[in-house]
Amino acid sequence: MIYQKVNISSEDDIYFALSTVRHFMKQLPFSESDQQKIFVSVSELTRNILDHAYSKGLFCCELLDQGIRFVVTDEGPGILHVDDVLNGKKGSSSRGLGLGLSGVKRLMDEFQIETSTRGTKIVAIKWAGKK
Repeated sequence: MIYQKVNISSEDDIYFALSTVRHFMKQLPFSESDQQKIFVSVSELTRNILDHAYSKGLFCCELLDQGIRFVVTDEGPGILHVDDVLNGKKGSSSRGLGLGLSGVKRLMDEFQIETSTRGTKIVAIKWAGKK
């Protein structure tokens, strides 16, 4: 199993997370389209740590047999009205790509979120070759 953790506290950490993901994706037959979906998702999730969680979080990436899994955790204030956010009913911040969590949920094949006043944990998976 190939696994990498990246502490997210700055822009440089986001680039390191994206570089890690690029390296992992080369080992599976992801289409160009799926690679872009993964990059956008990683960008959104790690940017959220900087914008909403006091710039303190962890990005974990794991290469699966036929896919890639991210686990993003932070110790931020949590997400109020998470269902509204996931349905795109909340406005996006002025930073980032503007897709937010609802976009990540659409782009990835599997998406789970746990949030409380002690922080947020998101698990997202993209399967290689899935139509």
